Amino acid sequence: MIQRLTGASALDAVATVTIWEMSAVSIIVVAGFFLAALIAIAAVMAWQEAQAGRVPGPPTYVVEDAISTAWDHIGDDVRARVKTAGVRRIIEWEVFYLQGLADRKAARRGVTVVAGGDDLAVKYIAAQLKSRGHDYAPDDVRAVLAGEAEYLRSIGVIGEVASEPVAGEEM
Repeated sequence: MIQRLTGASALDAVATVTIWEMSAVSIIVVAGFFLAALIAIAAVMAWQEAQAGRVPGPPTYVVEDAISTAWDHIGDDVRARVKTAGVRRIIEWEVFYLQGLADRKAARRGVTVVAGGDDLAVKYIAAQLKSRGHDYAPDDVRAVLAGEAEYLRSIGVIGEVASEPVAGEEM
């Protein structure tokens, strides 16, 4: 016998349906909807992360990497005279020099930077090391600085060797 519900009794009958009273098909449909929404959200998050990974960050100078690269690029004769600790000392003084702290006047006007070490940088570094009991030949200092320049090139900080500007020529 079918009983017809009207008014409030009809709403009460519909409102009291629980998940246990739903059919198996209805449960699968609802679960599928939530699973599809979860997969869509995960896919959007993965796509955003992949897009963010394509933008390269700024180059980072890591002293340990610079020492390792310089060591790999210097000759055996320089390695025998300078040793790993000497490469570290030279590179640390190069960093100090490049920060414009080499002399107070240079700090105010800026320092001419030449990757691989210009003559002024080589003389400064050799003098600082000699005053601290480490007497390295200028050619050895220059060789280490050339190795450091290879590191700078490898991280994208410098490009190819530039020519000297000709007098009267604009850069």
